[in-house]
Amino acid sequence: MTKTLLFFSACLLMTFAAGAQQQKTKVLLLGCFHFDNPGLDIAQFNNVDALSAKRQQEIKKVLDKLIQFKPDKIFVEVPDGMQAKLDSNLQSYKAGKFVLRATETHQLGYRVAKELGLPGLYAVDYNDADFPFDSLVNAATAANQTGLLDYIKSSIDSLQNVFNASIKTETITEMLLDQNSKAMVDFQVGTYFDFLVAGKPGNHVGSYLTSEWWRRNMIIYENILKRMSGKEEKILVIFGSAHTALLQEMMKYNKHFELVPAAAVL
Repeated sequence: MTKTLLFFSACLLMTFAAGAQQQKTKVLLLGCFHFDNPGLDIAQFNNVDALSAKRQQEIKKVLDKLIQFKPDKIFVEVPDGMQAKLDSNLQSYKAGKFVLRATETHQLGYRVAKELGLPGLYAVDYNDADFPFDSLVNAATAANQTGLLDYIKSSIDSLQNVFNASIKTETITEMLLDQNSKAMVDFQVGTYFDFLVAGKPGNHVGSYLTSEWWRRNMIIYENILKRMSGKEEKILVIFGSAHTALLQEMMKYNKHFELVPAAAVL
């Protein structure tokens, strides 16, 4: 029995040692503002004019840094059901038959993939989730939660004002660094928990909205994991910063990942 236990313990130690020596995949979560400003966010932002000559020069500097990072795979904010279209468009772009639009997927994802000779991009977004923001505001109004309503309005106004002001003075790199700063990540994660108190007792709209937002991003994380072989040295995830903030919270517990701060690359 003693010999068996000793053998079993030795096997466990060897297993743990092997696991500790296994190279981790470096993960760059690049949280973005929407380059093409589709107007789908609660806060309304001005357009950065990503296709202008000035912005294209700035985007080129970001591209150079991402290319130097050399990701093995790139995951983008495109619904997973559109993978075939994503593949087709990327191949057309590589053949010089597709004109890039202003989106971050096109301006960053397509161009990095072409430059590095990657076979494709990975569509991993998930949209089948509820986001009852109007119901949350109505519930808070019915409960006379003026403090919460003021906080929501001031947060939205602040996001809009700060970003719209940055467009006038900052480069694309600087704006991306803002989107990936600790202060922004903390805000993107923490604000949803402030919504939990919305409504009268028995009304769970705050918990429902917050859990749906986490569920959506958890499925995005799941989609990323299921498209990895485990042999990747580096991956790049290009998503809206509200998504990457939650993805960071989830991925930091993955023992096979090493999160790379955007500031270390840009």
